[in-house]
Amino acid sequence: MKKIIIYLTIFSMLNLVGCYYQQQMSPEEYTFDENLDLQVTTKDTVYNISGDDYFYSNNTLFAKVPIQLDKHTSAKQKVNIPVETIEIVEVEKTDVVATVLTTLGVIVGVFAIVVGLNLSDGLYQ
Repeated sequence: MKKIIIYLTIFSMLNLVGCYYQQQMSPEEYTFDENLDLQVTTKDTVYNISGDDYFYSNNTLFAKVPIQLDKHTSAKQKVNIPVETIEIVEVEKTDVVATVLTTLGVIVGVFAIVVGLNLSDGLYQ
């Protein structure tokens, strides 16, 4: 019974494994249709925009950005950001290949340890 609990715990922890990277690009390189979280930097402001809170049309990025009203209250304000004023767009993406390889590596490693322990138990009995 303990082995089953250990296996389930290990496999549930694999959900937390993920390889992410931050990619910086110019606004011309990004298509604005992936619905990913963005950090948009203009000459005087940095906007952190959620993936569901923006759309792109007519060379303008229309977005809802969070603003802090007071210590405990925040709201979303609509802003229009012309693309020509955007200096850098940062996007957080998932590296699927690295995530799959890491997950498989952990599974193979755990399997090797379990097989090794079971073989060593059989040799000493």
